Amino acid sequence: MAEEVKKFYRSRTDRVIFGVCGGLGKYFGVDPVLFRLLFVLFFFVDGAGILLYLIMVIVIPEEPGRSSAGNKDLEGEVNELAGKIEGKAKEISHEAKFDEGKVRESRNMLGFIIVLFGLFFLSRQILPMGWLDMDIVWALAIISIGFYIIFKK
Repeated sequence: MAEEVKKFYRSRTDRVIFGVCGGLGKYFGVDPVLFRLLFVLFFFVDGAGILLYLIMVIVIPEEPGRSSAGNKDLEGEVNELAGKIEGKAKEISHEAKFDEGKVRESRNMLGFIIVLFGLFFLSRQILPMGWLDMDIVWALAIISIGFYIIFKK
């Protein structure tokens, strides 16, 4: 009679990081917390605990099973969540409609200010304006913008 060979796997269900201690606990029939404490102890004693744990993560395969059914369930949940997110995004985009008139008005005002600055610098090149100081121009520009904001309808 052939005796069934007991195999060692990393646990899919009882895991904190990669399931090594959960797999050890299942294999030896012991609480995995004991193995977790041993790895922490080995880490503080000489640092070998983390190296041993990482080697076991690489060498020991993950427990088989629940992969295809679990992925299908997970895929359904992800698709459902994606649908909810898409619906919420559409709802938010309908609520956040821009007032086209205000956008156009702001763009026109910005264009007007840029044109005024361009005309001012062009006139400085063409006409001699030694009497006009830049401090006065900036002060008048700021005052004009303030009046525009105050009296804007």
